[in-house]
Amino acid sequence: MTADNPPAQPGLLGPAEIRELAAELDVRPTKKLGQNFVHDANTVRRIVDLAAVDAGDVVLEVGPGLGSLTLGLLATGSEVVAVEIDPVLAAGWPRPHGRTHRRRRPG
Repeated sequence: MTADNPPAQPGLLGPAEIRELAAELDVRPTKKLGQNFVHDANTVRRIVDLAAVDAGDVVLEVGPGLGSLTLGLLATGSEVVAVEIDPVLAAGWPRPHGRTHRRRRPG
């Protein structure tokens, strides 16, 4: 990895992992669905810290995308229930993220 593209903290996704997963699934974020793929581990950590999620909490994640925030939430020991409406991203799950229940919107 370069200084401009440092490796993510273990267990979190960095820019290289996001690009790899997006290429594997052949997806790009779309404005129609309001998608943004979080690729900065520091941003994930800040969101999780501000959410004050603790072990044993159940978190509803709407639009988990490639799972960047999901991994940060799971690292707290919480359980994540994730709902994804993008059929391509939903079909890419489950991935080995641990205590995550993923469902796709019917239809």
